[in-house]
Amino acid sequence: MSIPLQDHRTKITPETEAVLEAVNKATGRDMSAITRDVLHSWAVKEIHASNVLQKILAREGLKVASAGTEGNKPESDRQ
Repeated sequence: MSIPLQDHRTKITPETEAVLEAVNKATGRDMSAITRDVLHSWAVKEIHASNVLQKILAREGLKVASAGTEGNKPESDRQ
């Protein structure tokens, strides 16, 4: 069973279109599949970077990024 895909439409630069077309012609792969693979690879790298960030914050004694600066205040100073 494959993972359901989300439909996402966006405008791209002429350079991006040219690269997609070139890769399509060179490999025979569908441009939407190339785009999907590139975006997926980028997303995986961003998720990894986020995980690394959380480890660095924990090592430095800082709260999670989603807590913002509020998370770094003493309990008595929080609203």
